[in-house]
Amino acid sequence: MNIIERNQIIDRLREKLEPLHFIYAMWLEGADATGMVDEYSDIDIWVDFEDEYEDEAYQAVENALSGLSAIDYKYIVKHGHPKIRQRIYHLKNTSEYLMIDFCWQLHSRPSNESEYIKDDLIESIDVIFDKANVLRLVGPNPAKYERWNAERLDECKYYYSQHSRVKKYVLRGQYLEAYAYYNRYVLEPLIDILRLIYTPAHVDYYLVHISQHIPKEDLNKLEYFAQLTSLDDISERIPLAEKWFNELLEKLERK
Repeated sequence: MNIIERNQIIDRLREKLEPLHFIYAMWLEGADATGMVDEYSDIDIWVDFEDEYEDEAYQAVENALSGLSAIDYKYIVKHGHPKIRQRIYHLKNTSEYLMIDFCWQLHSRPSNESEYIKDDLIESIDVIFDKANVLRLVGPNPAKYERWNAERLDECKYYYSQHSRVKKYVLRGQYLEAYAYYNRYVLEPLIDILRLIYTPAHVDYYLVHISQHIPKEDLNKLEYFAQLTSLDDISERIPLAEKWFNELLEKLERK
């Protein structure tokens, strides 16, 4: 049995899609674009296509993939953006981890939504081809996220004023409810304020690849606050988390 590797999949798609007149661009995001590929990485692929060729664009991709190996898994994602289509594939004779997360972008999608920040380590792209200048690299523009981040910080402060919502379930001896409220009112605001400090352009990334985005010392602390096995753990961590939150808040305000 011949094992199909990720580069074979990417090369095959480029070979079959680039000549098509209704496909304007193809690029990689995720691990391939950030240089973080390992044996567990999936493939995040995008194409930009002429709107009226939607069915042909799907078929072109699936024909290209099927030419390598049978598609043994396919899931059509209900994407929230009206101009993006998404499907998840897996090919027979590939690693179980080598899922193909494929997104199609209608060419009529607003052009400013295809802008990527230069040297951004989180949302990088690796352009395979671009026949119509679809993709643009721009400089950082904090004005785009500063207002939203200020609102997020206000929400974090509010959550930390609501620790009684967690404590009451601890006192009631209800672990599942205490766990849920702890995550919402204690852990999530810690994650958000760390994002505000270290990845201000991507505060909404939550825990996605956070191990690569924050210093090791902060990562170890965050892992401590995420590791719960009992009501006693929750009760013990609440005041410690509040102390760390205030320290992080001071750090953020000094920036």
